[in-house]
Amino acid sequence: MSDVAAMRAFNREMAAVVGATVEVELTNGKNYAGTLIGIDQNSLSIVLEEVTGDAVVPKMFIYGPSIVSFSVSEKEVSIEGLARELEKQFPPGGIVYHQDTGIIIVMNKIRISPEGVDGSGPLAERVRQIAEPWLRDRGLLE
Repeated sequence: MSDVAAMRAFNREMAAVVGATVEVELTNGKNYAGTLIGIDQNSLSIVLEEVTGDAVVPKMFIYGPSIVSFSVSEKEVSIEGLARELEKQFPPGGIVYHQDTGIIIVMNKIRISPEGVDGSGPLAERVRQIAEPWLRDRGLLE
């Protein structure tokens, strides 16, 4: 794998965990857990919400070089995580996530909700192959 391809893969994986609960270990030995809401790809600084550790903090900015490690502490269970997963498989702009309704629209044709995939044809089947296992794995689809 080339350096450029490796960097793209790294950035894609980092972006995929935005919205997940993460645990962070700092160089000073402190540990925090919270919802990852932002990453600066240059410095690897991060922004956490609903942070627990020494105390509950609504929002925390952590400078990248002070981070020893961070890990995803739970699977993404919101349908927004599925939208990010689909964005890896479809052209840019092909996935639209409507946060207010919790609905994903794929290529302006296929609708995904926590109840499943609505649509027919080859595109719908491709979306089902990705969405249904993701939804089942997280208990959103029976």
